[in-house]
Amino acid sequence: MNPVTEIIEPGLENALKNHKERMNSLYAEIIANPYRAQVLIDDIRREVVSTAATLMENRVPLSVPKKPRTMTDVLQEAAAEAGMMMGSNAVAAGVSFFRNVKDKVNQSAAEGVEEEFVVYEDENGNYFFIDEDGDEIDCDQFGNPLTEE
Repeated sequence: MNPVTEIIEPGLENALKNHKERMNSLYAEIIANPYRAQVLIDDIRREVVSTAATLMENRVPLSVPKKPRTMTDVLQEAAAEAGMMMGSNAVAAGVSFFRNVKDKVNQSAAEGVEEEFVVYEDENGNYFFIDEDGDEIDCDQFGNPLTEE
């Protein structure tokens, strides 16, 4: 006998099989009629939550996903959620909006490439950096040049 299957109670196994069959049924309905996706996606979400609840009720540990969420993840989820709330035309608009925002963010990031330089502190606590000509330029702790008044 497999030691892993020994700890799975028959009730949990049957419940998980029922969740799987329900998900298969929901996907079959989407494949048969994609225009019902609005209702079916909500049912799929509820089924995923129900599956997680079944696992937790049976003391199966679930942890937070390790993959950090990126700006892309957040924008895609927001576009999809807005589209589901407002209908399929909004989905197209949401996806277009997402792509435009992503392009702008990437463009801004590319344009905003800054030179890195080291800010030094002398024995008197004054800050300076060395410019491309090799001159010491007095600055604040963040590298902003000090202007003489």
